[in-house]
Amino acid sequence: MTYEKILETTKKAMAKCDVSNMEGHLAIQVDIVGEGEGAFYVELKDKQLFVEPYEYFDRDCKFIVNADDFTKIIAGKLDAAEAYAQGALRIDGNADKLAQFKDILASVKKTAKKPATKKTTTAKKPAAKKTETAKAATAKKTETKAAPKKAEAKTATAKKPDAKKTETAKATAEKKTETKAATAKKTETKATTAKKPATKKTK
Repeated sequence: MTYEKILETTKKAMAKCDVSNMEGHLAIQVDIVGEGEGAFYVELKDKQLFVEPYEYFDRDCKFIVNADDFTKIIAGKLDAAEAYAQGALRIDGNADKLAQFKDILASVKKTAKKPATKKTTTAKKPAAKKTETAKAATAKKTETKAAPKKAEAKTATAKKPDAKKTETAKATAEKKTETKAATAKKTETKATTAKKPATKKTK
């Protein structure tokens, strides 16, 4: 790990800390040994944190640690006090400032992770409605087509009674004609009877 990468990682870790309620001043110089060797400082001032790539001569203490252990400490994977007790972290100066540094690391802003919303599979009800609508439309068309046939059937039914009436009328007319003819014959018979001369009575 390079010095630049260690510095960038430290800045990101410190940016997550909330020191808005922390009073006082703290200046810690960090000396990285081994891979990524270099020095920078972490300062708490006016309720703000600063990480700068310089040595801090007016410091409270100095941490001497390798890159791997220091990145674990600021990531919360390794306790600073344990690292100090095990010799992984050496402190030059006021060792009591380690407790204050731990408080800073413990103030990491806890951002609640939003639970992943499960994608609910929506049933294809609209499609079903469309199908029902289409069926209804087809049924209406079928009824519309069937309607003229019904009308024709009604017309045919209506015409049949008319035909019967016509036949009845014809029969009645024929009967009347026959009756008139019979009446005329009777009249002729009467007339013939009337025209016969009266026969003289012989003495």
